[in-house]
Amino acid sequence: MTKRNCILACAAFVAVAAMAENLTLFPADGTACRARPGTKVSLGANGCLEMVCDGSYGWPGVELCPGDGGTWDFSGAGAIEVVVSNMGERVESLALDVFPKWAKNRDGLPCCSAMVPPGECRLLSVRLADARTVTDVPVKVERMKGRVGCVADTPMDFHETKAVEVFQCQPGNPHLLKFAVLSARSAFDAVKPNVIAATNFFPFSDRYGQFKHAEWPGKIHSDAELLAARRREEAWLDANQSGPIPDADRFGGWKGGPQLKATGFFRTEKVNGRWWLVDPDGHLFFSLGITCVYASTDSVVDGREKYFEWLPKELDQCWDDKSLKVVNFMKVNQIRKYGADWKPHFADTAHRRFHAWGVNTIANWSHDYVWLMRRTPYVATISFSSKTRLRINKKKGIGAHLPDMYSPQFAADIRAQAERLAKKIGNDPWCVGVFVDNELAWSSPDNIADAAERYYSTVAAAMKAALPNHLYLGSRLVRFEADAWRAAARHCDVVSFNFYERRPTWDLPPDSVDKPIIVGEFHFGALDRGLLNTACAPTFNQEERAQCFKDYVNACLDNRRYVGCHWFQYSDQSLTGRYDGENYQCGFVSVCDVPYSELVNACRETAAQMYQRHAQSR
Repeated sequence: MTKRNCILACAAFVAVAAMAENLTLFPADGTACRARPGTKVSLGANGCLEMVCDGSYGWPGVELCPGDGGTWDFSGAGAIEVVVSNMGERVESLALDVFPKWAKNRDGLPCCSAMVPPGECRLLSVRLADARTVTDVPVKVERMKGRVGCVADTPMDFHETKAVEVFQCQPGNPHLLKFAVLSARSAFDAVKPNVIAATNFFPFSDRYGQFKHAEWPGKIHSDAELLAARRREEAWLDANQSGPIPDADRFGGWKGGPQLKATGFFRTEKVNGRWWLVDPDGHLFFSLGITCVYASTDSVVDGREKYFEWLPKELDQCWDDKSLKVVNFMKVNQIRKYGADWKPHFADTAHRRFHAWGVNTIANWSHDYVWLMRRTPYVATISFSSKTRLRINKKKGIGAHLPDMYSPQFAADIRAQAERLAKKIGNDPWCVGVFVDNELAWSSPDNIADAAERYYSTVAAAMKAALPNHLYLGSRLVRFEADAWRAAARHCDVVSFNFYERRPTWDLPPDSVDKPIIVGEFHFGALDRGLLNTACAPTFNQEERAQCFKDYVNACLDNRRYVGCHWFQYSDQSLTGRYDGENYQCGFVSVCDVPYSELVNACRETAAQMYQRHAQSR
């Protein structure tokens, strides 16, 4: 790590942390540094705390503790922030967690991690006190990942904290590494939540699917407000339909840039050392997209009727369990806005929004009644049937079950699904490409290289046969297994991965085939608009969320290999949780279909300069 990088990292950290009264944890005379197994801890010449890990333990690192053997009082802190540096030769996942006295194990503890490239620094930040509403005694909620904070009995009690732990995540793959802690401290005043009586908590979802016990800008209280919001937005869309992208062609590509060969379909090309998508008219194209463009916030009702202030007379069925009833407030609110024939209005509004926001791609999981209008470029997706899935032990990694790559049924299945999609989209010039499968557990097979080679070669052959004019966009990798990435680069037109951190840092292995990369999913969320779960990448409020969006997309634009990034997802998830409990504040619009102006403005600002920025990427 260079002295200049160290100074810049520390300066950035101090600028953030100085916003509130903070407690310095390192460097500090009163802090003890305990080495984890397999770790040698020492003070470096530049004042950093250096860890050398010998590869014998899966979670090496250091524990920062009060030197007197007592505890720290973090009850007034909103976050713990640590600056780390990777002093090794490979990308490493460095993590931070906070261990209070009451905790019996690490299950449920606040934790964050970041992929840190060699020689670079990252800020790790764990939120401690971010709940906006708490109850005076415990309440029980089910099928929800976000939980209601409770004053009387809550895991958000950090007045007696034993340790702050900085470590490297390498279970199942211990290896030699070296990293450093530059500084650590508590930061930001804790949120002072609104306390309500548990006896008054249920129901907590109002007739629009919003949190009943809080107020925020843009909250809808009546049908009249909902219709007024629609009229205001329609006027804004009329005034901004030209969009923020200068010199944009019909696909949202860069008409003002160089004219390349027009093939009538999307393709890839490396221009002046930078990878690009090229649109059907031969213009450079960077895919700025949003996933899940559909009107669905399905949430299970059975056994949870008391959660809801109001429910429609007719309920839908859960897609994965037809015996369960679900409520879809996004659809209900669309009917309130547009009437029974709401679908074409929903789709039209989505296209108009994308043009005005500077979004040029309808990304994964979106419904075909939206993208088949052929007004915005789109990606399609196919997956394998459950019959070809291997029920493997996933202890070595996370992700979806792999298909049985060596089964004849696997090859037949992918061919059939590719041909089925071909009948739907044919030679549609608006299709950017096709994702096949999602977030596979590549850490599971004993021979990743052989399995990945068989998988990607088989899928690529099927794609080329059925959809020769469309790009194969890969399987949206979720972990960095080098052998899987190498195989994907050999056979995919574009390598894709999903990455929920402050900035994307993954790249192809140095000995890989040179191919472009696209981010299949990223997002940020906050708790200041009524939701109970931030999202995979938490922020403090909508302003920070918008800034993180700009930082992330700009980091993609500044990388010569990246050709796009897709936000997950179009609307917030249900307050009460979808079928698997996810209830993230991750949308560009709320459950009432009201756009988040901070995020929209950030998107427009970023889109306005994205082509010039990527053309100058370093």
